[in-house]
Amino acid sequence: MDTNYRKAIPIEKRVAITLFALGSSAEYRSIANMFGVGKSTVCEILLEFCTEIWRLLQPSCFKMLPLNRENITELVTGFEVIGFPQCLGAIDGCHIEIHPSSDEGVDYYNYKGWYSTVLMALVDAKYRFTYINVGSPGRCNDSQIYETSSVKKEIDSCPLLSEMSREISGVNVPVFIIGDSAFRFSKQLMKPYPFSVNQNNGEKVFNYALSKTSRVVENAFGHFKARFRRIGKGIDNSVRNANSIIKACCVLHNFLNDNNDTLNAKWLRALEELETRRQNPCDISYASDDPINGEMIRTALCTYF
Repeated sequence: MDTNYRKAIPIEKRVAITLFALGSSAEYRSIANMFGVGKSTVCEILLEFCTEIWRLLQPSCFKMLPLNRENITELVTGFEVIGFPQCLGAIDGCHIEIHPSSDEGVDYYNYKGWYSTVLMALVDAKYRFTYINVGSPGRCNDSQIYETSSVKKEIDSCPLLSEMSREISGVNVPVFIIGDSAFRFSKQLMKPYPFSVNQNNGEKVFNYALSKTSRVVENAFGHFKARFRRIGKGIDNSVRNANSIIKACCVLHNFLNDNNDTLNAKWLRALEELETRRQNPCDISYASDDPINGEMIRTALCTYF
């Protein structure tokens, strides 16, 4: 508020400070000097903005859960356009560099030798996040995070996914999601056939179709990190505040996609250079597959392709 000593920082300036902080990799001290405020003020404004943007936009930007017939139809139609039937979304995890305290360091130390937190996301055909799980330590595997997530409970218990089955190659195929080989294979989650030297042509074609479709989640993460350089470079806030920043950026990513915002090619090139210097952690699967329920569906899709 305004006082006898100074005027309050206008809302327009607060938004400008936050968007510049999220969209660049500049230090908070440099941002403070640029806008004529204190370093602690930049951090305070950033966290206030992220908290409010999540509170206000999250209900309209993440409408998938709970699942209903309208949402399922919209998501499945989007993937059918790009050539994969009965797909609800593509799921994967993205490691974001953070700087935890020494007490928390062991949990956040990932397989490639740096500290990270995991953003698990389900993505639709338009590169929008339909579900996010933020804050799991970097040592956690994608499958471990998914098995305990709310989206898995929703997918496993939703009767509409079976009711909206479609006959493919003589098999009633329910609506499912797709993921890479790190996830547990089941009738609700399709993943590629394991690599084999003598792999038949049908399995190769299925793996190619699934890989091509699941690129939507990799592209979404690429666009996400390119738009918000603070995410791509690494978050230097505390772990608790880092989660708030990541969630706000996810909401803004969906907001920009809905409004047909364009991506600068320079941002994508800068991200590629950063990613080549920082290798992605390995995905190691600890969960056992459930081939009895899923193999018939995967075989039907293999025949379809």
